[in-house]
Amino acid sequence: MLSKFKTQTFYVQIRENSFIVRCANSGKGVSLDADTPFSSKHLLVGEFEVAEKLLKQAFKYLQESWLRPIAIMHPLELIDETLSDVEEKVLQELALSAGARDVKLWMGEELTDQEILNA
Repeated sequence: MLSKFKTQTFYVQIRENSFIVRCANSGKGVSLDADTPFSSKHLLVGEFEVAEKLLKQAFKYLQESWLRPIAIMHPLELIDETLSDVEEKVLQELALSAGARDVKLWMGEELTDQEILNA
């Protein structure tokens, strides 16, 4: 019962037209590919509403708590060494509109559940 009051942390790996989302608390995950592309030739998220709808599905599937999750957004493709201000804003707004209460951006190697929970 108390698990309904615990904040979950979702680790979101973003690839062209797909999300891999894992709950670091439970280890449960889901991989979703977009029927309608949300990436463009130069942008990882070129169609915001399509990406938002898909990410909402993932969050709904994984959410076990009444509290909105924390999202760690990890873009894996179509990026330079760093994110531009616009790319950061798009990823933050995407996670917030999908239901996250807080968003962190991650650039680097894939994170383990333990690394996520210890951060």
